[in-house]
Amino acid sequence: MIKLGIDFDNTLITYDALFKKTALEKNLIPVNFPESKHLIRNYLRERNQEKLFTILQGEVYGSRIFEATQSEGMYDSLMRAKNNGIELFIVSHKTKTPYDGPKYNLHNAASNWLEKNLFFEKSGINISRKNVYFEVTKAKKINRIQSLGCTHFIDDLPEILDMINPKIKKILYDPESNYVKKNAYINMGNWSELLNIID
Repeated sequence: MIKLGIDFDNTLITYDALFKKTALEKNLIPVNFPESKHLIRNYLRERNQEKLFTILQGEVYGSRIFEATQSEGMYDSLMRAKNNGIELFIVSHKTKTPYDGPKYNLHNAASNWLEKNLFFEKSGINISRKNVYFEVTKAKKINRIQSLGCTHFIDDLPEILDMINPKIKKILYDPESNYVKKNAYINMGNWSELLNIID
């Protein structure tokens, strides 16, 4: 049986437009800056403003999460996966509160987003709440993926996939083609590719 593990941030949910909107409100980037969390983070890091990015991320992932959107094609692909008998797990590395700035409960915010987007509804994706894990360290995330017996795992970060047991089929969700392709995992540029990859 296929057990598909999936990351949460920037995999199930996309924040790119919201990062730009929030960064513009705080005058952190130029008006014509691209809608890309990745590029906004790099831009602020280059200007020694990583703390401002961390605060920005806490707000986006916390109080403003409902302004973020589903990754394109994700919901339909997971519905088809569910209907094909694939067991779904969500395993995310997420601190309980942001490192800097207001202390939003990031675990509750993510759970509420999943609920609003019908992940727990029988008429929706119908994932069990017991199959959703928010782990406070990367090591705990990796241990959870392996202890659940995931046969496949999707993440937007190569560094996470590199830490996973090589027996697990690794899928890099990379819609912006930010990373060089490696033989160690399969690049997925669009969620519509999912079923072909896991078959």
